[in-house]
Amino acid sequence: MNTYYIGLANTCHDPAIAIVDSTGNVLFAEALERYLQNKRAWDVQPDNFSQIVQLIETYCDPKAKFVVSTSWKFEPWEIYLYQMYFYLFMGTEGTKPIMEPSWDKQLPFKQNFDWFAVLQFMALLKTGRNLAFQLRSRFNNNQIIFKRYRHHLTHAANACYSSPFTDAACMVVDGEGEKGSVSCYSYRNGQLKLVQESGRTGSLGALYAHVTELCGFDWRKGEEWKVMGLAPYGKVDPELYDLIHSMIEVKDCTLISPPGDRMANILAELKKRSVPEGASYWDAVDLAASGQQVFSDVMEELLNNFYKLGISDNLVLGGGCALNSAFNGKILEKVPFKALHVPSAPADDGNAIGTALLAYYEDHPKEVRKPSFQTPYLGSTVKKKSLENLLQFGKIERVRHLPGTVHLEAARLLSEGKLLGWVQGRAEFGPRALGNRSILADPRSPNMKDEINKRVKFREGYRPFAPSILHHFGHKYFENYQESPYMERTLTWRPEVREQVPAVVHANSTGRLQTVKREWNEKYYDLIEAFYEITSVPIILNTSLNVMGKPIVHSVEDAVSVFYTTGLDALVIEDYLIEKP
Repeated sequence: MNTYYIGLANTCHDPAIAIVDSTGNVLFAEALERYLQNKRAWDVQPDNFSQIVQLIETYCDPKAKFVVSTSWKFEPWEIYLYQMYFYLFMGTEGTKPIMEPSWDKQLPFKQNFDWFAVLQFMALLKTGRNLAFQLRSRFNNNQIIFKRYRHHLTHAANACYSSPFTDAACMVVDGEGEKGSVSCYSYRNGQLKLVQESGRTGSLGALYAHVTELCGFDWRKGEEWKVMGLAPYGKVDPELYDLIHSMIEVKDCTLISPPGDRMANILAELKKRSVPEGASYWDAVDLAASGQQVFSDVMEELLNNFYKLGISDNLVLGGGCALNSAFNGKILEKVPFKALHVPSAPADDGNAIGTALLAYYEDHPKEVRKPSFQTPYLGSTVKKKSLENLLQFGKIERVRHLPGTVHLEAARLLSEGKLLGWVQGRAEFGPRALGNRSILADPRSPNMKDEINKRVKFREGYRPFAPSILHHFGHKYFENYQESPYMERTLTWRPEVREQVPAVVHANSTGRLQTVKREWNEKYYDLIEAFYEITSVPIILNTSLNVMGKPIVHSVEDAVSVFYTTGLDALVIEDYLIEKP
């Protein structure tokens, strides 16, 4: 009998669902923020029942056996003690955990012990058990069981099982797990073994969140990206650097924070250096540069210590800190590892895949996974009926159906400086648009970045845009070129090509590139190749199809909304090209 594995990422932010079939293939994976169009979907449980029923009916046999698993292994009493630790034993207001829940500031009352946080986390931990019960009732199916796995283990499983390696050293670095913020694993022949994990003291994820707040941004909205983008415009301030670095110390492969009273003093000093409310983000450039440098130096020290354990020359990174693409591009230059893999969704949404695969391999202990490329195109497709309704009732003046040639016309429009929305196939899993839910543009124009920020994204002008490049041109355009299929690392442009593509060259001469191969995404590859044939440039500017503060589009209706409320010139949905009059 077939068995399906439903993985739920059930942290209080970035909830997601994944489905793995009876052969270990990932059939579906999607963050709930896309479905709800609610950025990061804070405090929302991932078991949206109506959605999951539709997914099961689409991808599974409802009468088959199901294993529902989640990405935390806290018991309710552990949540209680966890909150007691921070709110009672850590002492003063200034030493409470940096990463408070987003709803905490809106509560009409404030107590040292946050009962609301306890109850909310308990509800999230019950997610999978509740879903298993609901599915039994909905499908009259008693072959549904529930499992839980440790948070960092699900990070490691998502990262390692998607890697091209048979053996690797895997490090998970994030805000917090059940016992700490850093865990180290050995991965060999499909088996994950915990090597070392830190205690609950230092957290690099929490430190970066605090730097984000000091810069005037909001980590709850995922605005750590803004710190990374702003850092190249500033200089490292030695005093700020020392102050931020004093919040965390590396010991072997663990992180340690100073005692409560000392930490309170550090936080008080940093607050004096924070950007005043309402000030320009340009006032935060040195703070951003200093914080990013601390992050890089701490990660470099951790990884050098990790390599000394002699586990493997291959490195796999998981956890939210693996989203720091500015550092990822430097890893192979800074540490002795020979190869690096970061999955398309290394943060908590990716744990939906991790926990589903853990359940699968627990049921198949003798099966050894064969290394292969894990496609990121695992999400929803747009509904054909919605597209048909748009074409029939939308009163669109300029629409063409171009099966087989739409990429050629799109390439021509891009070469003429048009801004193009591009919706194809299945959505990407993870935070980056990788050519299926993208805004595309010509990278040759020095004004293009400002045009997109002004006309479409409505975001800060300093934030960079990514280049999608045909793989076989990578070494021609980037120094120390590395494949970057998920837009997960930032590399330095070669000096002689920077003036060719100024719209995707950042202030420090880097670009967060996406490597494109035909076997990974044929239609996107063909589009870039057609653009190359017109312009002799094998690169296009790629950014997510959304406006600032909103998730990447999910439906036809979402895409059309962005198209008609922004300065996009054209929108391609599958083989249909829509242009504004």
